[in-house]
Amino acid sequence: MINKKDKGFTLLELMMAIVIFSILMMIVSQLIRGEIRMFNTVSNQDNIENKARAAMVSLLDEVRLNPYILYYAGNDGSGDNRGVYAQEPSEEEPRCLINLQPQQEVLAGNLNELPIGTKIYYDDLAKKLWYRDSPSSAVHLIADEVEFIEFQGVTEHLLQIHLKVKSTFGEQEQELLTWIRMY
Repeated sequence: MINKKDKGFTLLELMMAIVIFSILMMIVSQLIRGEIRMFNTVSNQDNIENKARAAMVSLLDEVRLNPYILYYAGNDGSGDNRGVYAQEPSEEEPRCLINLQPQQEVLAGNLNELPIGTKIYYDDLAKKLWYRDSPSSAVHLIADEVEFIEFQGVTEHLLQIHLKVKSTFGEQEQELLTWIRMY
């Protein structure tokens, strides 16, 4: 004689087990999806912060490496070549260290149009900060997604640097503000 218990589960019991298992898996998948979304947000914010720090450190290093610094707000009426210039006592003309507003020819690829000595320049249209290697004239990307960079001469020997890096999607941003003493 066959016992009823030896036959196994009924169809109703199996369906209830599948429904309960499905509900539990949906809850777990929602939790995992939330964690992944939070991880992506934090990773994107970390990338933006790293770009902002890299840009600021490059700007500060370029100013610190040149002991004779003066702030100069451009060399022509249109405001082109606005940036930080250095002039040593033996030099006749100041040399550009950081160019925030290069001429359109430079942005089109003609780096010969950069002022003498330019090491760093900012492409406002592409939102990129570039480093130019002097001997080879090769350019290297410092940071992209740079929303703006502003220099303001507070006093003769104090320069304020303000920059903002913003993600392409506009969700994350990092803003840095610092002052540097120029000797």
